[in-house]
Amino acid sequence: MNEAIKQFLKQELLDDDPSIQIGDDDNLLMTEIVDSLGAMRLVGFIEDQWDVQIPPEDVTIENFVSVNAIVRYLEGRLQ
Repeated sequence: MNEAIKQFLKQELLDDDPSIQIGDDDNLLMTEIVDSLGAMRLVGFIEDQWDVQIPPEDVTIENFVSVNAIVRYLEGRLQ
């Protein structure tokens, strides 16, 4: 999951810039990797990739602050 999410972020939100590395615990919001529009695109990708529905109230800083936070949230939704 981690690698698929990082790949999406790099390709779709960072124009596949090879100089940018994304760590699993990097704050995606503070580093401006993900903005509000990017968050919606990321949610759409996750819903399509893992066939899960993410309610708007779950799109929070706590759930989407890092790749690891996203994976923890997603694993909880998939159980």
